Amino acid sequence: MASTGALAQSQPPSAENGEWDLTDLYASLDDWQQALKEVDSRIQTLGDYQATLTDSPEALAKALDAIRSVEKSANRVQTYASLQADEDLRDGQAQERQGQAEQLMARFDSAIGYLRPTLIAMDRSALSSWLSNPQLQDHRRFLENVIREAPHTLSEQTETALAALGPVMSHETPYSLLANSDIEWPTIEIDGKRVRLDAAGYGQWRESQDRDVRQRVFEAYWPAWQQYTSTFGSLLNAQVQQHVTEAKLRHYDSAMAAAVSRDDIPPAVYQQLIDSTNDHLDTLHRYLRLRQRILGVDQLHYYDIYPPLAELDRTFDLDDARELTREATTPLGPHYAELIGQATNSAWTSAYPSQGKRSGAYMNGSAYDVHPYVLMNFNGSYGDVSTYAHEWGHGVHSMLTTESQPYATSDYSIFTAEVASTTNEQLLVDRMIRRAKTPEEKLFYIGQALEAIRGTYFRQAQFAEFELAIHQAAENGEQLSGDRLTKMYGEILRKYYGVDQGITDIDETDYAEWAYIPHFYYDFYVYQYATSITAAQVFAQGLEENSQTWRDRYLNVLSQGGAQSGYQLLKNAGVDLATPAPYDKLDDTMNKLIDEAEAVLDKID
Repeated sequence: MASTGALAQSQPPSAENGEWDLTDLYASLDDWQQALKEVDSRIQTLGDYQATLTDSPEALAKALDAIRSVEKSANRVQTYASLQADEDLRDGQAQERQGQAEQLMARFDSAIGYLRPTLIAMDRSALSSWLSNPQLQDHRRFLENVIREAPHTLSEQTETALAALGPVMSHETPYSLLANSDIEWPTIEIDGKRVRLDAAGYGQWRESQDRDVRQRVFEAYWPAWQQYTSTFGSLLNAQVQQHVTEAKLRHYDSAMAAAVSRDDIPPAVYQQLIDSTNDHLDTLHRYLRLRQRILGVDQLHYYDIYPPLAELDRTFDLDDARELTREATTPLGPHYAELIGQATNSAWTSAYPSQGKRSGAYMNGSAYDVHPYVLMNFNGSYGDVSTYAHEWGHGVHSMLTTESQPYATSDYSIFTAEVASTTNEQLLVDRMIRRAKTPEEKLFYIGQALEAIRGTYFRQAQFAEFELAIHQAAENGEQLSGDRLTKMYGEILRKYYGVDQGITDIDETDYAEWAYIPHFYYDFYVYQYATSITAAQVFAQGLEENSQTWRDRYLNVLSQGGAQSGYQLLKNAGVDLATPAPYDKLDDTMNKLIDEAEAVLDKID
């Protein structure tokens, strides 16, 4: 992949080559440096609004308009630095620029530390009466949240101090550096060639049809992580303790309650997810038995989880990913098609893996006045096509929100963000199942649909249960060493994969998998993948049964951005994730897919 960080290339980055063009953000590094200085200077003026903040609705509107304008510019500065740093995590200068941007955001947060405490100190009824003022309409949702969160907002001095400590209290960056650039990755021989098992290599070779290869991959990869579990344990323990401490300072019942409150999600949603998932583990176990039958093995092992249930004699290129994503999202209507076409035809995606590049995939839509960017590590599998559709589901969500919402309400909740991405995945796989030309091809795509439910619902719910357990342990005064985290993760892993029932055999070195998951540093983030695939199933089925009604409901959710609670937006659209019904529906879908797979197998046999 060509580095856009160098800003001096013989040819500009192109969509055809799977490169992103960061000059859409800033034409040069000098321009970025100048923007950094300008935003820093503007941040220093934000304290001037404190004295007049509550004088009148008009004074408050003027202050909030200024604050959001600075925030929008600061986000653009940070987006550039973050994307450029992720191109090559070994680039020390890029990492320094990312640090500069993070410090800038910390200074912004510190400069407006007075905002919530000053508003909360107002008479509550007076502030509520201001919500109808026309000049405050862009900020209504923010003010509603201020009133809702008033019991959990601290003094101005404390809020300012916590904001200033933000970069110190986050352990995501040191985790990322250790996980992506400092581990000495093992190599193994596959087909006469030495293969490096970094994150991208592991992601590719764990899907091998050769069981011996999969076993050797696991036997080499997880011990490499296990060597660092003490260090990873120290980092994760510190992050969890920070979550717990801040939740206590803010008078929440728990760290989980504090985390979901930020997005106005009822804690009942989190608990319902875990309860419903445990109620339906028998369906996961049924799927694992199906996998055992298809693979023809006497005993299923953890390294048997990832290969496709059937072989597909095809690899995919980036053009395939673009075209299939466009076709799959046709039910979402002409305007969605226009936006996905623009996104996939532009140099907005860093597609291919390279040494030092950040692993995994994400969409960054924080530059409100520009456009979204997607990073991924495309290797040519169907899973990569699905990831492409997933990330551009996020991207179009951002584009729809930017069209419909002012900046102040453009920051949508992760709770709805993952619905936007997972619905694209669901539409894609449903299309592939319908158009399969052979029983083997159909079985492959059914397997992909089943694996999506396992990976996005059951696996993420498993992570959510682990995350809740480690925070509860910390709340009970326990320190979370690497050994303790490995033991806790192993116990949950055994339950989900039916080890005690003899369904799956899992080597104890695989319990180090917890250290591999960056999302545990994101403060109760992963549960939203599981709730999202649940909602996505409802929307995908609705689009098939009554396309116009469900299209309008769905696109309304995406276009609303952060104008309402994500939970409330989905509930208004007919999906209440604080009740068992959506999860039961997902369970029914999974069982029907298993039935369909077994019917195909019976024909093949």
